[in-house]
Amino acid sequence: MEARTGQSALITGASGGVGRAVAVELGRRGFSVALMYRSSPAPAEAAAEAVRAAGGEAITIQGDLTDPDAVEAAVATTIERLGAIDVLAHCAGAYSDWKSIRDLTPKDWNGFLDADLTGFFYVLSACVRHMHERKKGAIVAVSSIAAQACQPKGGQAAAAKAGLDALIRVVAKEEGRHGIRANAVSIGLTETEMGADAEKQWGAEATKRLLAGTPLGRMGKPEEIARAVAFLATDDASYITGKILQVDGGQIIAG
Repeated sequence: MEARTGQSALITGASGGVGRAVAVELGRRGFSVALMYRSSPAPAEAAAEAVRAAGGEAITIQGDLTDPDAVEAAVATTIERLGAIDVLAHCAGAYSDWKSIRDLTPKDWNGFLDADLTGFFYVLSACVRHMHERKKGAIVAVSSIAAQACQPKGGQAAAAKAGLDALIRVVAKEEGRHGIRANAVSIGLTETEMGADAEKQWGAEATKRLLAGTPLGRMGKPEEIARAVAFLATDDASYITGKILQVDGGQIIAG
């Protein structure tokens, strides 16, 4: 538990998995955090209690990332209650339909991209405007090696995360001279509900083979991802921007 830093962070997808781990890690480092969740207050409040136990201040804010007005309201509420947003940690993500391109319907495609990419744009835009006025801020988005792996039946995730990575780099170029850094943490198979969903789709044997061929031989843990996000969010990474940091145990180089 560290002393309060006076800094605040907005964390999307903060109810569980990587988002919760990021909230707790930033709380441990003395941040005040706003945990943004879509629809289930109980897990969000449980995550907030974990942040407080780690030494941070925490509030919960309901907001649907696919609704731009709701996102603007959530950002405004965070600023009002915490004073500012020094860090945006975007950890929200959609569940893939796991269909081949020929089987994806426009509804499948639009629903996923609205949640996974357009929703990121909404919260990114709102936070960048605030940070631009203050001439300071750090943005860290949780991405996925799906953008590089381009696995069969992974078209939605590949496209959305490639788009997210591109937006991070654009913001890094546009806003660096205004005191804003933007980076992403690109993760592989991780011990979360989404990781369990991927394992279910691939099957136990295929997942076992994938992990056996990975240099570190296992799934990642949410806490390991959170430490990488926290590093990029703080002054420890003060000269790092526009980077996509792969935190995947070597999965992307395993072939």
